[in-house]
Amino acid sequence: MLEKLNNLDSRWMYLALVIVLIIPVIKPIGMPVSVNKDLTQRAYDTIGALPAGSIVMFDVAYSASTDTELTPMMMAIMEQMAKKGLKLLVAGQWESGLFFVKDKVAAKAKSFGWKYGVDWVNIGFKAGGISTFRAMATDFWKGAMGIDIDKTPFEQLPIMQRVKKLDENAISCIVIYESGSPGMETWITYFPKISLVKASVAAEIASSVRYIPTGQLKGLIPGMRGAAEYEKLVGKPGVSTQLMDAQSLSCLLIIGLIVLGNIAFFSSKKKAGHIGR
Repeated sequence: MLEKLNNLDSRWMYLALVIVLIIPVIKPIGMPVSVNKDLTQRAYDTIGALPAGSIVMFDVAYSASTDTELTPMMMAIMEQMAKKGLKLLVAGQWESGLFFVKDKVAAKAKSFGWKYGVDWVNIGFKAGGISTFRAMATDFWKGAMGIDIDKTPFEQLPIMQRVKKLDENAISCIVIYESGSPGMETWITYFPKISLVKASVAAEIASSVRYIPTGQLKGLIPGMRGAAEYEKLVGKPGVSTQLMDAQSLSCLLIIGLIVLGNIAFFSSKKKAGHIGR
């Protein structure tokens, strides 16, 4: 039986891999995921410690290419915010990112029963880069041109009455979903008094962890695994949990095939040696 593995058509292996990748996506298995206490847990605790009614600002600093890693983090954090009774202000340093997530955030907010303009708002992209955000620190309405993403005046959005300046008195925490530049440096450099949490693509983790010990980052959600960890913390398994299941099962399959292949190889060598005698 084992000898047959040496001549097994590789297409059967690929088929097995496809199956173990598809099954968790259709029905999550919920394989164990340990939560990183120094990164993901810190992010969760930071947002969890905010008083009800506090405003959290999302900085959408990514595009469609990193949707798989970052959007699930956004959905998981919104779950936590809904449970805590927090308010949401969506902004961003990347124009493409804001329009990309607009409908997804709106659909999630609707599922919570959030009322637009009262519980949450999306102010859209504001041209001008860092200078625009610095202008918001003095006069948010003027710096943001006084309109949201759909050109609705701030006067018609009750939540904006609480945001006259971009500072720690108006915004309790900023969560930046980042896959490149401009990114967290804007907030670390010019808005150090506002608590900052970063939801990061895997490629950015190594360059970001140094800001945890200094307190400049209050928490860091590391890549797709971090998103799965956050889903576990909020008790709402989602896309990242499914993908981590698929990744784990595929790794187990490959390891199993390697072990069986080696057993079959050495078994055949041993048998050939006996025959030679």
